[in-house]
Amino acid sequence: LFKMMGDTAAFTVTKENIEDDRALLKTGVIGTGSEVEKQPILDHYIPAHPVDRYTFKKWNTDDWARHNENKFFQSERDRDAAANTREEAKQLMNSTQTRTNATQNEVTERLGERLQNINLWKFELEKTTRDMTAEIEVLVVEKRRLEYAIQATEGPLHIARDCLANRQRRIDYDLVQDAAEKELLKEIELISQVQDTLSRTLQQTKDQLEACKEAKHRLEMDWSDKYSAQHLDSRSVNLKNNRGNIQRKSGKALYNVTESLPGDWQTFTDNNIRLAEQEREASIRLRGVIGSTLSNTSQDLREQADRVQQSLTDRVAETEEATRKLETNLKKTVDEIAQVETMIRNLKDAIWEKDAPNKVAQTRLTNRHQRPNIEQCRDEPAHRLIEEVTEIEDTVRQLETKLEQSEQRQRELQSTRLALEKEISVKKTSVSIDRDRCLRERTCFPATNHLSGYRTAPFGLEQT
Repeated sequence: LFKMMGDTAAFTVTKENIEDDRALLKTGVIGTGSEVEKQPILDHYIPAHPVDRYTFKKWNTDDWARHNENKFFQSERDRDAAANTREEAKQLMNSTQTRTNATQNEVTERLGERLQNINLWKFELEKTTRDMTAEIEVLVVEKRRLEYAIQATEGPLHIARDCLANRQRRIDYDLVQDAAEKELLKEIELISQVQDTLSRTLQQTKDQLEACKEAKHRLEMDWSDKYSAQHLDSRSVNLKNNRGNIQRKSGKALYNVTESLPGDWQTFTDNNIRLAEQEREASIRLRGVIGSTLSNTSQDLREQADRVQQSLTDRVAETEEATRKLETNLKKTVDEIAQVETMIRNLKDAIWEKDAPNKVAQTRLTNRHQRPNIEQCRDEPAHRLIEEVTEIEDTVRQLETKLEQSEQRQRELQSTRLALEKEISVKKTSVSIDRDRCLRERTCFPATNHLSGYRTAPFGLEQT
């Protein structure tokens, strides 16, 4: 009995030694011959020593009571711990709910601010895009004006070359490099310079148009990206805990390596708008250059055309005046020829009329030479007859000389008449070329507004 009591005392477990039966499951208690090992057999723990295993049977009542007290204490402590845990969990839930709601509200507010920023930049992009679109449309019109103006210079160039070719058909001394021809050559050179200037301006316009379209494309792409971002952020703002297509997306709480920074985001759009404004301002300046270029070139062409017109008109007037003078001289020459011809006839008649007196005088001399002897005297009649014959022969010789001179003058006058008639024909041909061909063709010269690139009337129908 004492041995059993001693053995039982060896297995006594108190609160002071072990606070919880769960500790006994880990450490066990000291037995007589060996340690009590964890041997779950029918929910009991038995000594590990073979002998003690058969001598050990039951716990005593004190152990039983202490065991119950341990259970009471353990349950009370567990309840307190559970209550503390519940309170802590409740506080944690409340705090996390508040923090989650505050964070969600802050995120929603930030998303709203982000939407406002996107809307603001979208408005700026839309405004700049509208301005750029309008500028592109106006620049396209100016480009067409340049193309039309270049096409319009082909007509004046053809007219000037045709006028030069026609004037090459002038004859003899009328084929002269006069003021009209010099002005026509200046006009061809001016048209070539104008075409070069307009072609360079047209190429600049095409380049500027491409730059404007590129800037507009960047604005549209930026606007499209912001529209998509606005749509996505609007959906995110409208998402609620109890509505919306919300899903758990694992691995999404990470920064994307392709994301931009807010400063870069704003700078990107600001640069697009700034570059677009620069291109638009450059386009506006270029349109001013185009307008002044078209105005100056059309005015220069019109002024040169007026100078050509005036020089041709003056040349026609000069040629007509020369023709009138030639015709006057021709008329006088013809009249003089008629008078010379009359004089020739009169001289011939006078020479013929001198034949009878000469015959009479010579006959008288012949008759008187037949006087006999002393009667053949050199009396006064003899002297006068000899003087008369000599006088008549001298007169005939003078008349014949004058007749030869008159006939020579007649031949010269005839030659002059032919030359005058030919020269009048040449002058009339020149007048016909300048007036009926050149001046008439130059009435098809395009108007100033047509040379400026405006197509208000078909080519050749509008005149100034």
